Amino acid sequence: MRRTRRVVAATTVLPVLLGLTACFGTKPTTPGGDGDDLRYGAAPAPHPDVTLHRDVVIVSGGSRAVRSVTDGGLTWRLDPDAGNADLLAPGKVMFVTGRGVGRVIDARRDGRDLAVTIGPVGITDVIQDGEFTSEQPISLADAAAYQFDDTFWVHPSSEAPRSEPAATATVGRAPNVTGNALTLAGTRPVTATAPLTTGAARPNELEAEGLCCADGVGARFSYRDSGLYLSGSIAFVMEQPSAKFHLVIDGSTVTVAELRIHGAAGVRVQVEATTTTGQNVHPVAFVPVTFSVPLESILGIPLSATVRQSIGIRTGFSAGHTTIRASGEYSLGGTMGFGYADGRFGPRWPGGLQVKRSLVDSVEGTSVGANSLLIDYDVKFFVGLGAVVFSAGLYAGLTTTVGITRGSSIGFGGLQGLANREGCNRADLTVNARYGIGYTIPALVAKVINFFLRVFNAKPIAAEGGIPDPPPVVNLVNKHWVTNRPVCQH
Repeated sequence: MRRTRRVVAATTVLPVLLGLTACFGTKPTTPGGDGDDLRYGAAPAPHPDVTLHRDVVIVSGGSRAVRSVTDGGLTWRLDPDAGNADLLAPGKVMFVTGRGVGRVIDARRDGRDLAVTIGPVGITDVIQDGEFTSEQPISLADAAAYQFDDTFWVHPSSEAPRSEPAATATVGRAPNVTGNALTLAGTRPVTATAPLTTGAARPNELEAEGLCCADGVGARFSYRDSGLYLSGSIAFVMEQPSAKFHLVIDGSTVTVAELRIHGAAGVRVQVEATTTTGQNVHPVAFVPVTFSVPLESILGIPLSATVRQSIGIRTGFSAGHTTIRASGEYSLGGTMGFGYADGRFGPRWPGGLQVKRSLVDSVEGTSVGANSLLIDYDVKFFVGLGAVVFSAGLYAGLTTTVGITRGSSIGFGGLQGLANREGCNRADLTVNARYGIGYTIPALVAKVINFFLRVFNAKPIAAEGGIPDPPPVVNLVNKHWVTNRPVCQH
């Protein structure tokens, strides 16, 4: 019979969720420590209570063996003289740091570097046996922002990677924000020595920047092109967020798992859209900033907690010279997460939707015809291995869709109604939940990455992979509201 490994560790709270740290007096790594560990992650180490798969190659030196990370996190440029680097080959699993772990797609010398391109890998493809348990939350004070700058896969309109190397990864300390940090009037991006952004938005592309920390997670976005301007922010608000987890891997199979995230508080959104041409667009952006607490290893495995976000916007303008503005806030309190045992999932999600400030009551602007705006916001929380694109382990996430419809003002008194900005308004709110064990990649990212992988004649990756397969999506909220006027009720 296989011996069960058990170690109790402490759990942190992510910048909105959680991070991990080992017990026995160890502390999480904090900004101001080893700069390479902050940028590239901590190194794995052998431990008697953990068994790794035979095809896992631990590259000696950890972050010190990493020279740069390019192509948005897909290619890790290593010191070719680092221990075991010569064993990296297609099909092997590279494990150089907690962030630098993945299935090797290509490994070749490139000048003085060993360039290793990786794809996603499941946590049970790395760990064969081990047990990890959390006990109590730890402060968010040292949460850090981790970003790949100007990655080719940030915008789905990109069709191939740039010919020149992309910028390397950067990391910054998240400000200790409190109170109204995520209020619509005061949202701000995480900053390091200079503001962290996704880089300048190219024409026809949505620009987004991540927001954090102790009050929730969110993003601010903007878009400008050919007479159309969009701007706004959306946030998943949390109050005193904390989490616990439990993970048992036995013989490359997850036998027991649990992830609980406490403090879910609601959704807050603000948006403004103006067009002079009636042009319609559907921009989508992956927010290339993750938030976490850098960790010491647990049983020699540098697990991490990660938040990942993406935003999509669809306009439905039927006429030029139209403006739509709206803001709203909805509470959705409780615990989110799941338990897994004996091959079955038991989800747990927040409920009790309440309107704190209705979108439909705040809709204003000029509208010659019927016009609409749809926002899709996706946020996922991971505990496991990897960062930015590839994150594998336990995950839970919410997809919030906000729809705003502004009816024609002309029907309310012709030009006078237009001048008075009257009209019928409608607001829709849908919240779907996903959870599981494995990995997920935003579909827009997987599509672009697969284009890149064809360069290496590598097998395309799936947007999802799990042990077992991810359970179905859970619909938590599906509500709509119409302006309280009799003429608008039909």
